[in-house]
Amino acid sequence: MPDVSVKCIVCAQTHIVTIDDEQACGATPIKFSCPDVDRRFRLMGFQVDSRRSLLDKTPYGAEQTEALRDELGARDFDLKLERWKNIAYPPLGIIDEYPAKISQIVRTYAMGDAYVAVTSSCCLAERILNRLVLRCRDYFKAHPDYKRIYRKDSFDNWDVMLQLIEEWAVIPTRAIEVFQELKPIRNDTIHYSDGYDFEAVAERTVNAIVEAIATVFGVMNRQDLYLVFDVPGEVWVRSTAESLPFVKEFVLPFCYRAHAVHDVIFVEGKITKIIERLGRVGPLTDAEFVELRKSYRSTAAQSI
Repeated sequence: MPDVSVKCIVCAQTHIVTIDDEQACGATPIKFSCPDVDRRFRLMGFQVDSRRSLLDKTPYGAEQTEALRDELGARDFDLKLERWKNIAYPPLGIIDEYPAKISQIVRTYAMGDAYVAVTSSCCLAERILNRLVLRCRDYFKAHPDYKRIYRKDSFDNWDVMLQLIEEWAVIPTRAIEVFQELKPIRNDTIHYSDGYDFEAVAERTVNAIVEAIATVFGVMNRQDLYLVFDVPGEVWVRSTAESLPFVKEFVLPFCYRAHAVHDVIFVEGKITKIIERLGRVGPLTDAEFVELRKSYRSTAAQSI
């Protein structure tokens, strides 16, 4: 296969690139990524829900209240709104599949359906624990319990799942504590318990699953993983976190990777192209990456 010289627009140096026959005759494009610049992962797929903070602000509060009235229904709306506001839902930064699922549970609780809210919270907690074990277990093949779990498709024993997740240090300690708080509620509600008072535990249970999700999958809660708005309006994965099993499995699929000096082309809200510009060669610390990104954005804004 032939080699060609490529004048790099990112580092301004010349690179030798081996191409195939189709690329040599122009049938397919030559795709080249400069190997000499440091890149990071930028998180793109996280949820923003600022409705609670806007409810008491003029003129946004009235608009938000009416939107909630349409969503929850006018009948007994004041009670529904009070229940909805009693859930400490984070305004920014839940990733993966959970924004849609937890929103359904909060809506169910606000409607006054305590049984459904409690049981679905416990089922969702169990789903999270299963996903954490199943998606991360292959990173821990040397763990003494790996042979017991590597063939299983699901788990219903919370003690086993929580023990593994804690020993693997997959999620924060506070998240483990919240799941431990949910475990007896799950046992009392999924299994038959005569006269169980679902109303009495509903608010606590829904707030617990919200906290668990925010502690594991939140952005603001996981500043051990992210550089949150160090570059205004942007969330970047810390270089020290890129190799963590949780990040590889649950974070990087929602990211793109680029050098600090780059532009993103969006069409209909979707990324279609990332264009890297002339930047800084060599490895960067996170702080250096942030400053370079901020500097480029400032320069680009002034040239518009």
